[in-house]
Amino acid sequence: MKSIAIVDDDEDVAAALGSLVDSMNARPEIFHSADDYLASLRWRAVDMVISDVQMPGTSGLELARILQGTGVPLILITAFPSLELERQAMAHGVRRFMRKPFDPAALIACIEAILDG
Repeated sequence: MKSIAIVDDDEDVAAALGSLVDSMNARPEIFHSADDYLASLRWRAVDMVISDVQMPGTSGLELARILQGTGVPLILITAFPSLELERQAMAHGVRRFMRKPFDPAALIACIEAILDG
């Protein structure tokens, strides 16, 4: 079973993402900050990370910089997209940059494509 870390300070969004991941027969691991995720013993053991961009402490973009080169694919989601932010995210190896609210079917397709690819 694939394990997907969900990093979002909004508990409702994190729970919704967890349910979505669970519906795909994958195991969601929910963290309410990038700092909590990075402090966990499993931060490099997950198959993928889905993270918000704007959070207290370490941002999603900073998380992308940390994960760059580890082989852990990252999807960033944000309610405040900009071309510059997307450019920076992609420069740090982010696999997909999505806007909130996101289309669940599109996110599932993206997750499946990354995990199967």
